[in-house]
Amino acid sequence: MDSTAVLAEVTCTWPTDDDAEGGATTAAVVHSAHDMLVLELTDPSVSLPSIGTTLHVSDGSEAVSGRIAEHGRGGRFLVSLGDRPVRRSLRLKVSLPATLRSRALELPQSVEIVDLTTGGARIRGLELAVGTPVTLDFTPPYRQEPVTVRGVVAHGTHRGARPWIGVIFRLVALRGGR
Repeated sequence: MDSTAVLAEVTCTWPTDDDAEGGATTAAVVHSAHDMLVLELTDPSVSLPSIGTTLHVSDGSEAVSGRIAEHGRGGRFLVSLGDRPVRRSLRLKVSLPATLRSRALELPQSVEIVDLTTGGARIRGLELAVGTPVTLDFTPPYRQEPVTVRGVVAHGTHRGARPWIGVIFRLVALRGGR
């Protein structure tokens, strides 16, 4: 899709198990990048298929295929294009204090977890290079005991005013039972 086509109307189609033709709806392009689209349904009463479903998006002259990566508010949804990963678990908006350690840092750093899933987190308060191994200590919501998580930096800001990193969890150590 043309990145200048913001607010252009597009047609979205997807296959369904019970209907050979599948589902269809129209949406407006809210944001466009080389690996994703943010779309907003023109009819918010339409039900979108589940996350991970293949979606074909056409503006009449160009068509792209991707997967639904996230359902948002007010009929907005994210479409992942190409090899961009699709999150498979619910993301919680949180504000959790945490301590992050890495060999790339001289000392442990106090950070804030702002998004949390079972597979990773977005952490505000520092920047580290993609691929950097990290260890994160925090107490998850609805738990009394802290956890220690080992992970790797997957993405982040580049000299941002409010720096953050995205971490993919590799190993979670629970203390104190369930």
